[in-house]
Amino acid sequence: MLAALGYGTVLGDDDLFPFGPMVQYAFSIPPDGEIKSLHLQAVTVAGAKVEIPIEPYYVGIRRAELEGQLTSYLARPELLQSLADAHKRIRPADPRLAKLIVVTRVITLRDRRPAWTKDVERVSWVVR
Repeated sequence: MLAALGYGTVLGDDDLFPFGPMVQYAFSIPPDGEIKSLHLQAVTVAGAKVEIPIEPYYVGIRRAELEGQLTSYLARPELLQSLADAHKRIRPADPRLAKLIVVTRVITLRDRRPAWTKDVERVSWVVR
């Protein structure tokens, strides 16, 4: 048990949970630092830009799953189609989606208070 925990902490990643590193608890944010978080945005067929919660009852997966598989989505944007399909199946009354956009939201702090926010597009997909 200790060997697996040691290996996961030093060489592992989050996929090795519960033996992987607990990086989300491993640092603090400086008073003038940045907070970064992954978000899912969409453009509806009517042209409205909306934010889609990254939750099983919206797109079939949790935020941590998307974060853990982000390199796969970056390499193969067509994988986002499965999120659009899940959204259509799970939330049929919601507006239809024309495009999905994964963004990193960067909140810049000044003296520990949010000073400004920007969204940096990571990957997008035109929904079929």
